[in-house]
Amino acid sequence: MIGKFLVKLKTALALKKNDAFRMSDAYKEAKSIGLIYSLDDNRSKAMLSSLIAKFESDQKDVSTMTFVPVAAKITDPGYAYFDEKDLNTRGNWTKETVTQFRNTPFDFLVSLDWSQNKYTQNILAGSKAKCRVGRYEEGKSQYFEMMINPSDDKYESYMDEVYHYLTNVRNG
Repeated sequence: MIGKFLVKLKTALALKKNDAFRMSDAYKEAKSIGLIYSLDDNRSKAMLSSLIAKFESDQKDVSTMTFVPVAAKITDPGYAYFDEKDLNTRGNWTKETVTQFRNTPFDFLVSLDWSQNKYTQNILAGSKAKCRVGRYEEGKSQYFEMMINPSDDKYESYMDEVYHYLTNVRNG
């Protein structure tokens, strides 16, 4: 599919053209948090549910978007998701939920991926979020305003640190 090849070009253009206001509010003032991640066997549903519950207990509106590779052969996982087929031959997203998620001005958009893929990078590049947060990865700083380098190589630690650092964001 030509769209798969164009996604890198479209991502680079989105990074250049994105004029979203990037100024994070203090966590206490934040209202919305977006979570984007790829389907991964190393990250349990319980870990994800726990993180969402923490944010919701802090009175934050949480939205999620999951990249589910076509190879996973999951047709309807029961949550907001997208796959490679949702990218047309012009490199644009055809699924309305993906476009809406990308255009939502979240206070914080958090990538829960251990390693970024070109599809989630595209959404991060075009995001209207005030502050994009992700795991520290060499050469990926253009996608994030805040990068977290977890203390170990476990998803649970990373997710705990995401919550810890976000709740400590303060204004000026």
